[in-house]
Amino acid sequence: MTTRRAEIGLADWVRVLAELPAITDSERALVARCLGLQTDKVENTYNDQPTRGAWQRNARKPEVRTDTPTDKPTSAPATESRPELPDEILPIRIEKLPNTLEAGLAPPLPAEIANQEPLELGASNHPPVPRLSLFPQRTVRGLLAASVAQPSGGYDLDMPRLIRASVQCQPLRSLPLLPRFSTQQGCQLLLDFSEALVPWWDDMRDLIQQFHAVLGETACPVYEFTDNPRHAVRWTETGEQPWQAIAGKPVVIASDLGQVRTIRHEVRPGLSVWRDFALHCRRWQIPVIVLTPLGHKRCPKELAHLMSIIDWNSQTRASDVKRLINHKQGIRL
Repeated sequence: MTTRRAEIGLADWVRVLAELPAITDSERALVARCLGLQTDKVENTYNDQPTRGAWQRNARKPEVRTDTPTDKPTSAPATESRPELPDEILPIRIEKLPNTLEAGLAPPLPAEIANQEPLELGASNHPPVPRLSLFPQRTVRGLLAASVAQPSGGYDLDMPRLIRASVQCQPLRSLPLLPRFSTQQGCQLLLDFSEALVPWWDDMRDLIQQFHAVLGETACPVYEFTDNPRHAVRWTETGEQPWQAIAGKPVVIASDLGQVRTIRHEVRPGLSVWRDFALHCRRWQIPVIVLTPLGHKRCPKELAHLMSIIDWNSQTRASDVKRLINHKQGIRL
């Protein structure tokens, strides 16, 4: 059995010191040193001054020192004394230089600059923006050829017609041949240069070049009119030449068929004018093809069975034109 050793605590020392008889200060200091205590006076080394540069929560802002204006007037700086001029001023010799811009004295401009035409005031230096043609270049050749192509005797047998005749026991005087379409006959191009079609005048000039590229200038004479297509004329070396119907030669007309009205109330050809023209061409067995920028839906329905009306825009295809022309001529392919 182990017994716990007695421990002397701080309270025990205090009680013993209180019970001791009166002792001197030196004895009290000796006893305190034995206990590990210090009875000597400790000097206060605490510095109340704040550390320079250390952050203080309640730091005072430095006072702004303002200079009070003084009542004394400020004196202007002393001006430097000007040097005295001499009694006699030296004469100044001025030499007049020759004017090099006078005629004959200016150096000549380079040839590449002198030969250039002067720029007009207000003229734009930007290149012109290319116009889009109503008939695209990639389809215009086949489209125009399909509009004026005329059937002629071909070389291939019309097998469906031959079989139909054999089954029905119909005698044939000649073998049926498929038609062959050709543009050798060319066409007559009539352009409506009335005031109502001013927005399409440039397109009509493009149409002339496109037809000449397909048929040639000789096979495609160009006529102009403003009110009645029968009054169309062309200008040749011998003078003005009126339009005349040529049997079997197609007529292509670029017009709105009198549908556009102008502010000046220009006299436009009515329905009767176009009907008379179409009947006149039918008597000569001339197919009439109309290119209209307004679309066939805005054209009079009474003219649809007398002429082939084609939409003059980029959506038209050569297959559509060929189907329309064959339907008007009663040809089945």
